Amino acid sequence: MKKTITLSIMSFLFAFCAFAQVDRECATMKNLEYRKQNDPQLAQRMEDIETFTRQKLQQMDSNSQNKVVGDIITLPVVIHVLYRNATENISVAQIQSQLDVLNEDFRRTNPDADNTWSQAADTQIEFCLATVDPNGNATTGITRKSTTRRDWGTSDDMKRSSTGGIDPWDTSQYLNMWVVPQMLSNGGTILGYAQFPGGSAATDGVVMGYNYFGRVGAVSAPFDGGRTTTHEVGHFLNLRHIWGDSNCGNDFVSDTPTHQTSNGGCPVGQVSCGSTDMVQNYMDYTNDSCMNLFTTGQKNRMRAVLEAGGVRRSLALSDKCGAVAQPTCTDGIQNGDETGVDCGGSCTPCQTGTQYCASQGNSVNDEYISRVQVGSINKSSGAQLYSDFTSTSTDLSKGSSYTITVTPTWTGTTYSEGYAAWIDYNNDGDFTDSGEQIFSLAATQSSPVSGTFTVPAGTTSGDKRLRVSMKYNGIPTSCETFSYGEVEDYTVNITSGGSNPPTGCTGAISSFPYSESFESNFGLWTQGSGDDFNWTRQSGSTPSSNTGPSSAAAGSQYVYMESSSPNYSTKRAILVSPCFDLTGQNQATFSFKYHMYGASSMGSLNVAISTNNGSTWSTIWTRSGNQGNSWQDASIDLSSYEGNNVSLRFDGTTGTTWQGDMAIDAIGLSNGAASSDKCAGVSPYVSGQSYSVGDQVTYQGSLYERTSSGWINLGACGTARTTDEGFVEYLGVNISVYPNPVKGNILFVKSNIENLPFTIVNMLGQQVAKGTSAQGVNVANLESGMYMIQFNVNNTTETRKFIKQ
Repeated sequence: MKKTITLSIMSFLFAFCAFAQVDRECATMKNLEYRKQNDPQLAQRMEDIETFTRQKLQQMDSNSQNKVVGDIITLPVVIHVLYRNATENISVAQIQSQLDVLNEDFRRTNPDADNTWSQAADTQIEFCLATVDPNGNATTGITRKSTTRRDWGTSDDMKRSSTGGIDPWDTSQYLNMWVVPQMLSNGGTILGYAQFPGGSAATDGVVMGYNYFGRVGAVSAPFDGGRTTTHEVGHFLNLRHIWGDSNCGNDFVSDTPTHQTSNGGCPVGQVSCGSTDMVQNYMDYTNDSCMNLFTTGQKNRMRAVLEAGGVRRSLALSDKCGAVAQPTCTDGIQNGDETGVDCGGSCTPCQTGTQYCASQGNSVNDEYISRVQVGSINKSSGAQLYSDFTSTSTDLSKGSSYTITVTPTWTGTTYSEGYAAWIDYNNDGDFTDSGEQIFSLAATQSSPVSGTFTVPAGTTSGDKRLRVSMKYNGIPTSCETFSYGEVEDYTVNITSGGSNPPTGCTGAISSFPYSESFESNFGLWTQGSGDDFNWTRQSGSTPSSNTGPSSAAAGSQYVYMESSSPNYSTKRAILVSPCFDLTGQNQATFSFKYHMYGASSMGSLNVAISTNNGSTWSTIWTRSGNQGNSWQDASIDLSSYEGNNVSLRFDGTTGTTWQGDMAIDAIGLSNGAASSDKCAGVSPYVSGQSYSVGDQVTYQGSLYERTSSGWINLGACGTARTTDEGFVEYLGVNISVYPNPVKGNILFVKSNIENLPFTIVNMLGQQVAKGTSAQGVNVANLESGMYMIQFNVNNTTETRKFIKQ
């Protein structure tokens, strides 16, 4: 194991890498103390990020959405060039060469890649120059500014127009890079520096000297290969120096060898701290021509901050690459409802349409609005400073009362948020008239939050602007720009008289509790369309052996998916519910029994919900694989859909085996007083205790349910809604090796998991032994030195280092 260093000491914020051809220095800790004096919350934020990263590395989130397609994450880049002369005003070709180097290095397509280290990895992270600027205009992704200043130091002056620099573009949507004439610190030349996750949004990004940026043009050897930027972007994505900025220190990565200190030049074969130094790693200080890899551990650490819940998630989801610029009022083109070029319609200076003040948060790194519900609006969204959702609308009736619900999402620490919402009832372009604020709530950590309002009977009919705002630690005003939070705009259509029934499916059931056990045909449930085969009613066992239930869970009948040929492999069957009117059902719960018994590759079963009569569906529950030969209970909280007409459906997909029958029975929908915390009354996990299929425990702040082959994570405690956050084979993994160093022939493994398979690799990444840990590990044939013993647990690799003497 690498030496343990207290987080508050080594969680440094900036990596200022002072590069000279002979001596290289870092001003990290000095700058950290400066930052701490100006930002008292910095240490806690970084500690929260580190805790999240450790948890994420144990179970990487496999979900992807929006721009994250498959495994590739693409980060939009904007380059800000500060220059005094033509040489420092670097060419587009030099800039493009740096983008090429980044893509080669992070995707491991660099021409100098070799097989010296087996843990070298393709990070599956790419970079592109932004095509749309923060105002929606087309851009090259490059800004330039002439200056008379040469030395820009390390105090972020280049990042502020007030000190002669260039202000960053929205740092939640763009990776900002500044290129400057020179940076000096204590007489040494600084090649570049970066800001770690957790710092101020106003200074987020990386900085390089012009002659250390790219690999063509005005670049200076031996740092002329673009690797300075690769190194700094590594810091930006939460990588530490490989030597941990300490004598044989900790870089928080398990598959990098421990270094005594930084290396210069290219001392291949350098040995320190009992192992061979990885001088080819981008996070060392070697020459550009020497560097050629990130490791798998470094890849996982970088991707953790880009995955769901990560502090840089909004950047991973940014669409600023390849996006098409939207028409504006200053583009010299007659667009949309303009009556002339850049004049009339919605454009200034004519302002014939209603104009609204700007309002937004300046950072969504910590919190943002993830859902707004009012009338038929049920809008889920990601992290954005301001969201124009005016194309999303609902009808509201004069004189009728409604509930507005806002759901926040915190990316890490749960903060106190204040809320407000307004409707511009008189269409005068502001929200300041009497009665136009329809909701406000002082700062709270509750989630979600709701308020009721009544549409004034005298309001004129037609479309009105709805503004919803969430602000950290205070109630927002309608035209405010604040440090943390988000603003969203919608449209409401005011209609005359009568009630305003929820939209969606028709003929809705509104009497609860509702139940269905399929004793008399399928009841009101219907076979879905667009699938491959139908669900079947059954009494007793299914026709196939070693799969399916032997009897119903309630009564004598149930429904199931017959997975025998021709219904496999990967064939789909859908069963759709009747319509349910959830008006007033603020604690609605959908429950059912399910049976999934067969081969491990038997397929998956999902429950999805629709609020628009089946036009679109959202998955709210899922299970896959063999769940054991017994009926299991499922309960899904639908309270967030209160006020909507909804449809539900069971959506099953067979696996690659005929032993994959999946069954449903005892369906219910009630408005019982369910607990607001699904973990209430559930005991914590106890290592060594025996658990049966269906048992639930709490572990590390989440609810887990036992299956026949492991545990399903049902989501974080503190809310009623259950979600499928992934599967792990074991809980409470505890692995240690002793004695360490080992002088004899046997290295013992202490673990709460029996007979762990292991692999031992040397510090060159070469496998030297493997087996299981039942009787200890025979190391008699190993030469003296440091080794890594790797255990495959929960689809991740647990690595422990040991020394053979």
